[in-house]
Order: sequence, then C-alpha cells, then structure tokens
Amino acid sequence: MKRFYLLFLMLVGCQLISLGQTRTFSMMEAVAESPKANYQLASRFSPNKLKKIIYSTTVDPHWLKMSNRFWYVYETPAGKEWYVVDPSVRSKKKLFNSAELAAQITTIMRDPFDAQHLPMENMKFSKDEKSISFELKSTIDELKKDRKDKKAADSMQKKIFYFNYELNTARLTEVKNYEKPKDKPGWGSVAPDSSAVIFARNYNLYWMDKANYLKAVKNEDDSTIVEHQLTKDGVKFYAYGNDGDGENNEENEKNNKKRRNAYVLWSPNAKYFILNREDSRKVKDLWVINNVAPGRPTLETYKYQMPGEKEAAVEELLLFNFEAKTSKKLNVAAFKDQNLSLWSAPSLNKDRDNEFRPSVWLGNNSKIYFSRSSRDLKRVDICFINILTGQVSPLIDERFNTYVEINRPGLVKEGNEIIHWS
Repeated sequence: MKRFYLLFLMLVGCQLISLGQTRTFSMMEAVAESPKANYQLASRFSPNKLKKIIYSTTVDPHWLKMSNRFWYVYETPAGKEWYVVDPSVRSKKKLFNSAELAAQITTIMRDPFDAQHLPMENMKFSKDEKSISFELKSTIDELKKDRKDKKAADSMQKKIFYFNYELNTARLTEVKNYEKPKDKPGWGSVAPDSSAVIFARNYNLYWMDKANYLKAVKNEDDSTIVEHQLTKDGVKFYAYGNDGDGENNEENEKNNKKRRNAYVLWSPNAKYFILNREDSRKVKDLWVINNVAPGRPTLETYKYQMPGEKEAAVEELLLFNFEAKTSKKLNVAAFKDQNLSLWSAPSLNKDRDNEFRPSVWLGNNSKIYFSRSSRDLKRVDICFINILTGQVSPLIDERFNTYVEINRPGLVKEGNEIIHWS
C-alpha cells in the first residue's frame, strides 16, 4: 500500500508541473508591454546640453600681433573669465574686472548682467592692443532693417549693443550706429600680401586688386568693381576652379556668371599660384533627380565613371606666373587615370583672427609639394615641383597590394626633413 500511495503522489506532482509549464493566457488577462524608447532621457546627454555642465576643458588661445601675448576665455561652474597671458615672462592675469564691467554694461543696456554670466560675443583687440570691442544681445525688440511692418512674421529681432572697452582706464563706451562688417565672400583666394584676389566665373579665372575686393565685400553687385580675366578657354567639365558641382541644372545655368571659388594655392611671396584642373568631358553623364526640392523636382547632371568604363577624368596641374600673367602645364604623369592632390600650408593659430587669410601652398617660394596616386590607390607618390624649372621630383613612393592612405607631410627645416604618415 505504501508503494501504491508513493506512486500516486508522484503522478499527481508530475501533472501539476506539466500544467504549470503549459499555462495559457486568456483574452482578458493583461500582458506586460515591451519597454519603449526614452528619447527624453537620451536628449539630456545631447552635445548642446552637455556643454552646459562640462564647461571648458582646453585653452583656446588668440595670439596678439604686437607681442607674444595671447588671450583666452575659460568657463567653470563659477562663471566665465577672460585672461591675457605673456609666456615670455610667465604671467597670467584677468583681462578685466568682470563685476565692474557687468555693472557698466547693465547701466547702459538696462538689462541685468552679473559677473558670472557675461554673454559677450565677437571679442577683438584693437590694432594698437589698447582696447577691446565686443557685442551683446539685449532683450529689446527692434525692427529688422529690411522690414517695414512690425506685425509681419519674423520682422522683429533682439537689439545688439556694440561696445569698446579701454584696458588701461577700464572705461566702457557704447559704439552707436555701428554697422557690422559683412562676412568675407567664400569665392576669393587672397594672395599672401593681400594685393590680389583670384576667383572663377563662367569656367574661367579672373582677378581683382584689394581695393576692388573690399568693394565686393560690401556689395558684390557694385558696378564700379574692376575685374581682369586671366583665362579664356575654360568650358563646362573642363573648368578653372569651381564649375558648379552639386548644383542642379537650373542653378548651374543661373550661377555661371557669378563669382565662384577658384581653389588656387599661392606661393608665400605671392608671385605664383597653382591650380588643379580636371577634364571630364569624355566621361559619361549621370543624373540625379531631387524629388523633394521646393516646387517641382530638379535634375542634376554630372560626370561619373562607372566600373568597367574606359573614359576617365584627366587631372592636370597648372602653374601661373601672376606677375607675367602666364601659365604652363606641369608634366606630373606617372599612373593611368591618376589622381592629384595639392596641399596647403598648415594654418597658424596666430593668424586665426586676421582680416585676410591667404591660401598658401605647402612648400616655399621655389618648390611645392603634392601627391599623385593610381586609381586603385595602391600606388602613391609624394613629390615636389621646382617652380623655376617645372621639374617634378618624387620623394617618397608607396607600393602595396592594399589601399594606401596618406596625410599631408610635415616639413622640418624648410623641407630638409619630412614627417610622413602612411
């Protein structure tokens, strides 16, 4: 009997376990929902919001011209501070008393400011480095200059106050009726001595002097601007400089007569400049239809070499003697369907606030460095060009069975030594 009861209890236990494992849900029973994406939580860690709690982590120097000093702004949980540093004597001091300056600003603008939160923008030193200028946005609404109706949409803006602060006397004055300079146009390749500016128009090269460039900065449509044409054989898909790549057909036709970037690099003495010109006329057309353009869809026609096609773009380097207004094509051929890359000289931090920032080639007044690579990127040469003779001399050659990647070389001691990354 005991064995019979034990067997009976084991059978009952097995049935209960099997019922638990094969449990079913009724239509009325609530099922736990799967977790949803918490976008609000993720947005708390967006770059713009993190900036408000991380503050400054590096020093970003603005070098002055008349000395070896530089200034920078640094923000901590206690607020912003502006410093001026003189490395030659190892000194650092505050550029101004933030509390006193905030009080003067509040008196003039009638907006409350404190020493910890001065939202100054576009701060610059004067040429004699005895004063600084900056601007602040107020809470006052004013009508935009190009609008007449205050009630029209997007017709109002916050008034901006412009100031000048004398460093020796700590005196702040408002610059009234100030007209903010316009941004420099992107089409100008300025010479290192600022004497001339190269640009492209209708597939050809033009130049203007500094006086006329300053006119164009104020008003590009000024009828008194004098331009000079350098080339006349430029055509679409064999242009000098920008030919409107990336524009749809209607925009390209409309903008052909406008000034465009020529993508030239100057010699340091401003006597020569070099240009990479591409001939893609034999390459077959490809099209893109932008069906989300405003109004009707737009068509863009451009050149593209598909795999297996023989027609390829041909790149060439042209060296211009700006004084003589002449040019010559350099013999840089090495690989079939090769690509050419010109390097600009590294931008110096001390020049970041310059009014004109020239595009200077990597090299000196007698030589320029460039690279050429095969179409499969398995063969790369780093070369330099003798400006006077036009001779091309390879310095470094890379040959691999895989893709080769290089960066702009670093020149040491006028190029007597080179730092190469590959």
